[in-house]
Amino acid sequence: MKRFLKKAPAVTDRTKVYIAGGGMAGLSAAIFAVRDAHIPGKNVHIFEARNSVGGSLYGEGTPDTNYFTFGDWKFHRKVYNCTWDVLSEIPSLDRPDISVTEEILQYNKKHKKNARSRLIHANHTADNVESMGLKWKDIAKLVRLIFTPESRIENRRIDSWFDPAFFTTNFWKVFSSMFAIEYWNDLVEMQRYSRRFMHDVHRMVSGRAEVVTPYNNFNSMTEPMRNWLEKKGVNFEMGCKVTDLDFKPSREELTVERLYFSKNGKNEKIDIKDGDFVFATTGSMIADLRRGSRTEPAALEEGKVDGSWTLWENIVKKRPGSGLGNPANFDSHIDKSAWMIFIVDSRDRTFINLYEQFTGNKPGQANMVTFTDSNWHSSVLVPAQPHFRSQPKDRYIWAACGFVPFEKGNFVKKKMSECNGEEIMTEVCRHFGFVDELPHILETSTCVPAMLPYVMSHFLPRKRSDRPEVVPQGSTNLAFMGQFTESGECVMLVESSIRCAKIAVNTLLKVDKKVPPVYTGIFNPLAMTRTIATLIK
Repeated sequence: MKRFLKKAPAVTDRTKVYIAGGGMAGLSAAIFAVRDAHIPGKNVHIFEARNSVGGSLYGEGTPDTNYFTFGDWKFHRKVYNCTWDVLSEIPSLDRPDISVTEEILQYNKKHKKNARSRLIHANHTADNVESMGLKWKDIAKLVRLIFTPESRIENRRIDSWFDPAFFTTNFWKVFSSMFAIEYWNDLVEMQRYSRRFMHDVHRMVSGRAEVVTPYNNFNSMTEPMRNWLEKKGVNFEMGCKVTDLDFKPSREELTVERLYFSKNGKNEKIDIKDGDFVFATTGSMIADLRRGSRTEPAALEEGKVDGSWTLWENIVKKRPGSGLGNPANFDSHIDKSAWMIFIVDSRDRTFINLYEQFTGNKPGQANMVTFTDSNWHSSVLVPAQPHFRSQPKDRYIWAACGFVPFEKGNFVKKKMSECNGEEIMTEVCRHFGFVDELPHILETSTCVPAMLPYVMSHFLPRKRSDRPEVVPQGSTNLAFMGQFTESGECVMLVESSIRCAKIAVNTLLKVDKKVPPVYTGIFNPLAMTRTIATLIK
């Protein structure tokens, strides 16, 4: 790599950094640039097309409105090394004397998870997974997958490796729902998840392997990160969409000389001078997200109208064969990449009480519960309350997702994509058996469904070359970040976005710090012994 970076300009106090995308990758890149590369905050510019930063960690709501968040991402003490690093010097908003990292770890030390019910089978049967349901041949295939070189299994579906019966086991139901991965997804990604997390499989059911943020991710992580950056003088260019890059004509190197963006319908450009750098987020998990309401379904947008894929598509056309990846592999299969989430904001505790009685789980005690016979492949999350910093004591937030939104429900005979908020709540309550109380739950709750056409697109079968390296071969001032960049980490982890940012800043801005290695415990004999013992139960 050094051979290709020898022409990279020196970093000075005049160096400017332009970041396309204000998700976790963009925010982290800005923090690393200011903290580790000592770039003055006023020289860092974050371009974000939306009106709020955070990407898939976005959240909103006030006591006078409904609360909503895109997701509730979980973390792991050993695996998320880059995450703990970037948050290690960001002060908590509630306790400025400690970092966000310390706040999260202290919170989870006090609020331990211990799920009593993890799976809900047909006929309202709760199961805490005393048995994984695997056969010896399933375990053998799983172990063999973990140790198979990625080059031998790229561009393959998961169901090309396992027998159909494997996907009916308790193990798969837990694994699939925990990591939001389905049988038609990429085999390499399943391998990576297995290598990262199988050392803790004995704690996977209870939820004790993971940690959560005290509030939703936006309140607990995104807001303090932005607050720190603003105090450092970082520029947030909101409502600005980066659409294209121009490169110097040399084919031996990849050097950005111009950046194009649009704001308020006006197209503008910035000349990238020697000594400046561009960090670009490619693609988006939440591109073209559309919300519904209590009475209206969430629309499916298929036209790529928000422009989240425009930048990547444009630069690939300009530099074909330059190792910049293949966005069409990810943004052209909505039938396999879409899923739905919904957030329920309730002014009554009825659902929470019934959930506690049925599962034995108090809010926040289980990461989720999964309906094993759901046609929508649905799981429900009831987090600790309050889930938002401004949430009143008489408001209760819970959420759910559906990985297969184009199938009809088990009880509501409509596709999930065609259902409004009340119909989706009805399907979930019927799975639990909360029939008598359903009218009251519907009357006192507001459900906002959301359709995400591309949220599983990064899991689609792919070749390694379909995603660009963080710093492509020959790059002198350009790095890629986000879930559609090849960093060696699992996709759909907050850690993968932050790892990209750290690699990008350390490499291009010549930071004399090592990027923590991608964690795996599979070479620990004790961990592997414990893993096998759990799998054979």
